[in-house]
Amino acid sequence: MMNRTTTPYCAIFGFDSTRIREVLSILGFSAEHGLLAERMRAEVIAGKADELVDSCLAPLARSRGFTLIERNIGIESFKRTWIERLQHYGQDFDTAEYFGDRLASAAAYARAKIPLGIFQVQHCLIQQVLIDRLSVRFAEAASTARPLVDCVLKLSSLDLYLTAEGYHLPEVAELQKSLDNLRKETSRLHQEASIDQLTGLMNYAGLMESLEHQVNAAHANQHRSQKGLSGNMCLIMIDLDLFKKINDTHGHVVGDFVLRHVASRIQAAVRDFDMVGRFGGEEFVILMANTDLELATVIAERVRKGVMDTPLHLKELTIPVTISLGVAMLRPDERKESLLERADVAMYEAKSAGRNRVIIAKDADDIRTLPEL
Repeated sequence: MMNRTTTPYCAIFGFDSTRIREVLSILGFSAEHGLLAERMRAEVIAGKADELVDSCLAPLARSRGFTLIERNIGIESFKRTWIERLQHYGQDFDTAEYFGDRLASAAAYARAKIPLGIFQVQHCLIQQVLIDRLSVRFAEAASTARPLVDCVLKLSSLDLYLTAEGYHLPEVAELQKSLDNLRKETSRLHQEASIDQLTGLMNYAGLMESLEHQVNAAHANQHRSQKGLSGNMCLIMIDLDLFKKINDTHGHVVGDFVLRHVASRIQAAVRDFDMVGRFGGEEFVILMANTDLELATVIAERVRKGVMDTPLHLKELTIPVTISLGVAMLRPDERKESLLERADVAMYEAKSAGRNRVIIAKDADDIRTLPEL
């Protein structure tokens, strides 16, 4: 019976149980060949594995590149492995372990830069030696030798096939490594392209991409639920109060410190899965998926209070900072541009109402002020 568990090398090459059966079927293997291989071990190989390998080793040593075996593997190690293989000749040839062992060995030879041809010759030599032994042993019984010779030919074909397949593994591994490096580099470049260099938050491009995705997801949820409401996404627009005055009084370098400070306070006040980005200048946006208006309002107030209660301390300077916030909840079938506009209008209402406060935009024409805490 074929073992259902594949080895790592089998998995890498796609040799699941189905493919193993296909290979064996193509080569003409049947259950009978397991018995024939057992007979080969008992009647031809038992006690003679060392002698058989020695008879093959001399002609193999004349192969070009054999010195690489001496240098990279060692003759004794190579010979010992060969003898052990021969002692278990054809045993469990229909299992993933057998396939994986041959694939792994071939991959190791390939990494050692030993030519594939040497191991193809190795299989051919042992095949010829075994057939010669069968011819002598069953010289008067050709009908008995014939199925055993067939078994030898099939096992040689299988080992040659797996050796050739295994030699590709280092190439596959190298390609996989290159692909992984490419993915990492692509991810890094994509991240750099979507990060605001001053604050470390998402930049405008990254923000708009995330907003588009969240709006589409919210609408998809809305249509699936068929409730007619898309209250599973909210957006908060934020603007620093009197930022121009800070720049004019302390200079743009200090202004940059203020922007970074506010960005960190916003990030500290939101949830781990909320998305925060710099919309431009001194404006920031928070995207909140799966969030209703009531919860978004609570978080907006927490952000406002966190900024207000934590002035920036810079050398001898203490710079108080406040922000104005507009909160909008996505309406059924609303586009991202409209959602941004309503949050922006609410934010400017907050400024007009005295700054340092949260305004909730329930609808385009229904805007109310949250009492300042």
